[in-house]
Amino acid sequence: MFFYNISNNGKKRKKIVLLPHINPDGDALGSSLALLFYLRKLKHDVDLISPTEYSEFFKWLPGSKDILVFSKNTQSLVKKKIIDSDYIFFIDFNNYSRINTLNQFFLISKAKKILIDHHPYPFSFDFMFSDPTASSTSILVFRLISKMNHLDKIDKEIATCLYVGIITDTGFFRFPSVTSETHFIAGKLIEKGIDIDQIYNHLQERYNENRLKLLSKALKKLKVIEKYRTAYTSINASDINLYSYKQGDTEGIITYGLGIKNIVFSVFFFEEKKQYPIRISFRSRGHFDVNQFARKHFGGGGHKNAAGGTLEKSLSESIEYFLNIIPNYYKNLMFSI
Repeated sequence: MFFYNISNNGKKRKKIVLLPHINPDGDALGSSLALLFYLRKLKHDVDLISPTEYSEFFKWLPGSKDILVFSKNTQSLVKKKIIDSDYIFFIDFNNYSRINTLNQFFLISKAKKILIDHHPYPFSFDFMFSDPTASSTSILVFRLISKMNHLDKIDKEIATCLYVGIITDTGFFRFPSVTSETHFIAGKLIEKGIDIDQIYNHLQERYNENRLKLLSKALKKLKVIEKYRTAYTSINASDINLYSYKQGDTEGIITYGLGIKNIVFSVFFFEEKKQYPIRISFRSRGHFDVNQFARKHFGGGGHKNAAGGTLEKSLSESIEYFLNIIPNYYKNLMFSI
């Protein structure tokens, strides 16, 4: 297995870059930070670079202060680290478009490119640690450390990061992707002394005044199409300017649609700036495959019941485009559960 090549064992230290996707969520950050701690224990020089700013909601995570966020001010430093690296890990995504303009740097890097991800239909990488049946990428990082016979290197910090990745990507163990392995690994992480109460408190402390006002805006705009068992809503640039938007403030809005009786498909349109593209999130219950829906119509993808995409249209045009598509999925939506 390739990973033995970067197990130090007295050999030369490797320069390693870890890249999660844009707007990294709990699993992207949790799995990346856990890998950061682990590889540093192997005495390598490791940098974790986020293509965009990430939510304040996760800045309590161990190691989060070590994350280098790509921006105009850090561009030259990030470019150098990527080009000079021996290995680049692509974590919790499998499509180069998910790291925005950073792909211009890794394309000219001679580093070996390694994928660790659980999304279907991956692009090709030099080495691939991919399993779409895994409930989170954090599960894959745990498996990787286990395969290296290094479970003893998982300390409280690594365990906390992996546990956060697992519970956020499984909806606190509620999603269909959860298996006996998910619970088994969670149990192993608990044995490392993580503070479950503190973790849950951090993850529940997501609401501030502005975030609640944005949620209120979205709920007022919520539309239900009973015929297609679909709900959708949106937030526009004026809304976020009015309420001092911060990265992550719109997280969770999409779940409210699925909380409505008989609704199996929820969609959220997000216009962050008065410019394209519009970001769209999709969630479903039952058999309706939003991954295929996002890939076919919105240049995106994800999982069967959770996906995302974008459109180079205005917000109103994006919603109209969506509404014109939905009738084609009448049977799929009617018999989803």
